[in-house]
Amino acid sequence: MSEPVKDRRIHWTRDNAHPLAGYRDEPRVDMGAMMRAIRRQVPLAMAFAGLGAACAVLMILGSVPRYTAVETVLLDEERGELLDQVSPLPNAVRSDTAVQSEIEIIKSRALAYQVVDLLRLDQDADFLSPPLGATDKAARAVSALTRPLAAVLTPAPPDRQDPDPVAETGGISPADLGFDLTVTDRDRAAGILRDRLTVSRSGRSLVIEIGFADFDPTRAAMIARGYGAAYEGFQLVTTNEVAAKAEQWLRERLVVLEQKSIEAAAALQEFRTENDLVQVRGDLLTEQQQSELASELVTASAATAEAEAYLASIESLLQRAESDPEIVAVPFVEGLVEGDSQDLRRTYLKASQNYARIVSRHGADHPQALQLDESIQSMKSALMRELQQATEAARVAYNIALGREQSLRAGLAATTDTSDWNVALRGRLQQLEAISETYAQVYRDYLARLEVAMQQQNFPIASVKVISPAEIPKSPSSPRKKAILLGGLFLGGLLGALLGTLRELAPKPVRTVTELRQEIGLNCAGMLPGRKSQGDEGANRTRARTFARLAQACEAARSPSQGVLVGIAPVSPGATASHEVLVGLASQLIANGAGEILIVHDDGQAGSWPHTLPNGIETASLHHAIDTMTNASGPEPVQGDLSRLAQDLRGRYSYVLVDLPPLGQSDQSDPNAWAYDVSLLRIAWGRVLPDFVADVLRDHPQFSAALATTLLEEADLAKARRYVSRGSYEEVQINA
Repeated sequence: MSEPVKDRRIHWTRDNAHPLAGYRDEPRVDMGAMMRAIRRQVPLAMAFAGLGAACAVLMILGSVPRYTAVETVLLDEERGELLDQVSPLPNAVRSDTAVQSEIEIIKSRALAYQVVDLLRLDQDADFLSPPLGATDKAARAVSALTRPLAAVLTPAPPDRQDPDPVAETGGISPADLGFDLTVTDRDRAAGILRDRLTVSRSGRSLVIEIGFADFDPTRAAMIARGYGAAYEGFQLVTTNEVAAKAEQWLRERLVVLEQKSIEAAAALQEFRTENDLVQVRGDLLTEQQQSELASELVTASAATAEAEAYLASIESLLQRAESDPEIVAVPFVEGLVEGDSQDLRRTYLKASQNYARIVSRHGADHPQALQLDESIQSMKSALMRELQQATEAARVAYNIALGREQSLRAGLAATTDTSDWNVALRGRLQQLEAISETYAQVYRDYLARLEVAMQQQNFPIASVKVISPAEIPKSPSSPRKKAILLGGLFLGGLLGALLGTLRELAPKPVRTVTELRQEIGLNCAGMLPGRKSQGDEGANRTRARTFARLAQACEAARSPSQGVLVGIAPVSPGATASHEVLVGLASQLIANGAGEILIVHDDGQAGSWPHTLPNGIETASLHHAIDTMTNASGPEPVQGDLSRLAQDLRGRYSYVLVDLPPLGQSDQSDPNAWAYDVSLLRIAWGRVLPDFVADVLRDHPQFSAALATTLLEEADLAKARRYVSRGSYEEVQINA
């Protein structure tokens, strides 16, 4: 027999599938074990999935259907640009932030109040008191139960010492400001609107979808359309309010600016009169005039340089033309020389090429060559004359530019060399002119803005447009039956999977022969099917095979000279009836050719034994066996000497099967050590943890030393197949 307890235990590793394979330090996940675990927990997951689906169905049946109507609004950029043309304020770019701001405007309480007033929802009792579904009622019931606890946990507001702090401190009350903090039906209706309103942007476009959910489809469509109309009206009112406020502010500023402008103009004229600065040499030269002269001088200098460069280029071309038989075309300059010489030049070059080709083929005396030579000479003379004319024109243009430059230099020198001009007076004059011009310009700008603001007030165009009015919905939008049902299935299945995972990770009771070998290191004869496996096809074969292996374990310990005491004990109470195991084992031993067999049982179980037993099997209680041995030995009492009883039983019977009490309930360590040469351990299938079995065997060392094998009784074969490896020897034996 192998050792009853092994200290090393590694789960889910294929390398440790059998003790004979040895141990490796490399952990490897056993996919087969994982698949078996999944197969075992699938019913649990399916059960919870069904429970989740049932809860989803209850939620669907207990919910009141709602209908959602959608109004589609476009933020019209073209209308926005049209408003910008008459608006005193620049329009912001329609960015994501701007669109989000419009969405928040639609969600605002101010717009909700407009819809309430438009549709008179504060007078609609059905709207203010909507029907409640089972889910809402349950939520309210839970809230009603938790509200007192929340009230206890929430700290109370501090008590005011003054009964009327506003009156005593002289402060302003909400009534003085026109604030009404009383909650009315109008406030309740606005709150309901905001709760059921959904506003979203369609992708990255400028389209906003306004949706409203209500129990009445007609009312849902009306409220959605009301939101579209209220939003469009809000844009118009807001534009007019902004324009009106801008007009009022501009009028106030114009009065001030008008007075400032008049005062600045009067101060300028007074300064000119006092300092005789009205005329100086016929004109009043300012810094602006000097700047203009300097700018014109720079332009004239550039024109002179350009004309000089062009003249030099033309003269160079003329010199080349006089010494070179090839005439160069005159460069075209707009305003000086026409561009016809370019065409003449191309014609001249083409004629020269034709002349050279004809001369090479037919000679210079050919009539066509003579004609081309005459044409070439004529065009050459024309090009020369045009080049000479261009040279003269360039010279004239250069002289004109040079004269203009000299004139501007003289004029600028005359204005800058004035010695009798008072620099301080000029500076003061320029300062007064700048002040007067600034006030005048600001006054003109504000006057133009006032005109635009007045136009905008009479310009009834909103920057939004309803492109898809809301229609009466035909089908409810909530509850979403498919989504809720799928969600219930998924959440229930997920919860079942989590519980199944916890069950697999938790310590599991012994269910297979392999677990006994790997977890504790014990041999196992097999399984005894329980009552749940009576209809299983392999139950009888499994039972017969298990008893055959138990009989083999008992026969291995028998000697020819004396019988064997076999102690059979369950590891814990609650196992099946002992007589079924003992009678089955005894019957198998008789079938294998054993002699007389005695079954020693507890006195309290005498009535549970069957009346008819196979031939060769006897039963007796422990006290009856002791009394029999005492009468045979004489008047001396031998009740305390159980070793003599064991020796006597070995001599009279081939096998003595002693039914022992559960080892887990024994107060002493091995109190029945006299009763076994060989011990068999009965383990209830699926009820005992491996650690419990190991601890019990440690507490009974003599029973553990004589242990031949174990058996799993009251097994459920249908469940047992889920714990054994597919195709393993154990699985094949169960299904044989």
